[in-house]
Amino acid sequence: MTAGGLWIVLLAAFAGAFLTRGAGVLISGQVEPETRVFEWFTCVGQALVGGLMVRAIFWPPTPLAETLAADRALALAAAFAVFFLAGRRLLPSTLAGVGLLAALNFARAL
Repeated sequence: MTAGGLWIVLLAAFAGAFLTRGAGVLISGQVEPETRVFEWFTCVGQALVGGLMVRAIFWPPTPLAETLAADRALALAAAFAVFFLAGRRLLPSTLAGVGLLAALNFARAL
């Protein structure tokens, strides 16, 4: 692909993203968010995120696969515990899970 063709593809992608977001802004005031359809979209979105998280933790296709599954499960359990003990706050639980996983991997590397 030539440099000119690459710019055309890039501009087309930008225009598509910009136009759809602009249309969303224009009609957003007319949408009633407390409907069954939006509840369904929320449920589907949360299910997708949950499924991707389970896949990333138990069957990771990334360098995370080099860590032990037991370490990942222990870090997940710690993150859940901190999540509920810290009043359902995401930042402390995320830091606890990532910190524990890093510490376990560091300890195993020694």
